[in-house]
Amino acid sequence: MEIGEIDLGATNPLATDYMAGTFSVEKGFSYNLKTNDVFSQRARDIRERIYPRQLLVDHLLTYHKTLQASQKTFANIQKLANQESVVVIGGQQAGLLTGPLYTIYKIISIIQLAKEQEAQLGVPVIPVFWIAGEDHDIAEIDHVYIAENGMIQKRTYPHGIREKRMASECIIDRALCKKWLREVVETYGETETTNDLLRFFDDCLEQAATFVDFFAAIVLRLFAKEGLVVVDAAHRELRTIESEFFASLITRHQDVTNAVLLQQERLAELGYQKAIRINSLCANLFYYDGKERWLLEYEEGKFYNKKGGIQFSQEELLLLAQTEPHKLSSNVVTRPLMQEYLFPTLAFIAGPGEIAYWAELKEAFPLFGYTMPPVVPRFTITLVERSIQTDLQELGLTVEQVLQGKVDAAKAEWRSRQINYPLDEMVLAAKARVEEVHRPLREIGMEIDRGLANVLTKNAAFLQAQIDFLHQTLQRAIERKYDVEWRKFARIETSLWPNKAPQERVWNVFYYINKYGFDFLPRLTQLRYEWNNLHKIVYV
Repeated sequence: MEIGEIDLGATNPLATDYMAGTFSVEKGFSYNLKTNDVFSQRARDIRERIYPRQLLVDHLLTYHKTLQASQKTFANIQKLANQESVVVIGGQQAGLLTGPLYTIYKIISIIQLAKEQEAQLGVPVIPVFWIAGEDHDIAEIDHVYIAENGMIQKRTYPHGIREKRMASECIIDRALCKKWLREVVETYGETETTNDLLRFFDDCLEQAATFVDFFAAIVLRLFAKEGLVVVDAAHRELRTIESEFFASLITRHQDVTNAVLLQQERLAELGYQKAIRINSLCANLFYYDGKERWLLEYEEGKFYNKKGGIQFSQEELLLLAQTEPHKLSSNVVTRPLMQEYLFPTLAFIAGPGEIAYWAELKEAFPLFGYTMPPVVPRFTITLVERSIQTDLQELGLTVEQVLQGKVDAAKAEWRSRQINYPLDEMVLAAKARVEEVHRPLREIGMEIDRGLANVLTKNAAFLQAQIDFLHQTLQRAIERKYDVEWRKFARIETSLWPNKAPQERVWNVFYYINKYGFDFLPRLTQLRYEWNNLHKIVYV
């Protein structure tokens, strides 16, 4: 594998500016990544705090035993008891088969920064992945995309869940999931790895009762040698550890909301749009009734849900936090605060969207005596297979052009080179001539009977549409004539720019593992990536 780099920017203006160094860091963040000793300073700041280290160690050891984690992972969990230890952390939803590639890239980013900083700081730095098990948007995680018959298709696991149930409590039907898995893997094509891949999935399923278990079992095996530690954010034992901080979030909910609203106003003055949907009534906590998860609001001394049927006084909610904390969960605002309460976080690895909404939380952290950890943009990567690289070279295209959405322009230019006459210009001229001939007829028609206006207009549009149809027919004929070259465009787009979106937001890592073997991911992980916020092009 080889690495190239290009400057693409991010998917939102604030993240783009933050990564380019043009955003005033102090306006949204607490640490400047450009400072040479930023992680040393953060490590010193962490020593001033007390964390529930031993409670976390006990919980994580028990949790990882159920998933048969590696000895390297258990060793890393034990290191968390060391008062000098810190973590590099990032998180994502529990996508089936790990979801899109960007989840894998986030984990690789966590692992690489943890290794680098452990060597630099001389203290244990543990890679931790926070699984958003409390998330209830199952439609975002219940599928993968596959390529079949030249088409990009969505393959959804038929779970039948209708309620807003937390992913941690969405039970997997093993027999149904095995059938779905085999249908997905079949589209990858049979290779020397395929049977091993199916056995790998079967082994992971044996350890899994829920969506989150399945996700955790997969990533713990994929990154076993790296000692990755995972956290199910919705686990009941973890909720017990969080009980005390839930009480703090309840008593200071209005302060948190006001802090976010104020910060949003400040960022708006700098020209940035809101990333978090929040209003003055938001309590920034969810209540889980065992089936559905309800966002709470607060008004006139009561916490309630919009739909109705749920209502608590502050005293009742505080009692719930103490006695049944598993019925509470964080939202986009309070999850980072809860993470900061639990873990001695050296750095938070963030995607572009997370960078934007973390900037809106700057004033919420100090409410609890916390400082927002350094926010480090994750690696963004595009994988270029050898056959795709050949197609690019033969068509005179670059990866950068594809990722900038310039393929359509390249196609149009390619078409124009295949014929010796200006087809597009001739079509435009023909449409103009037809309009020139037809306009007097419409004018006469209107003089004869103004009631013919609709018929005359439709007739003119019909003639123009027939020329468009002829144009398209001729273009398709050209495409058929040069089908071999035309298919190269399709292969390039399917691989690098599927559905006109970045590859990392669509394709799944197991297509590549099936094709290149289980050592594909270790090789990808062990590449040396620079923390320069440039987009990485990995040639496979």
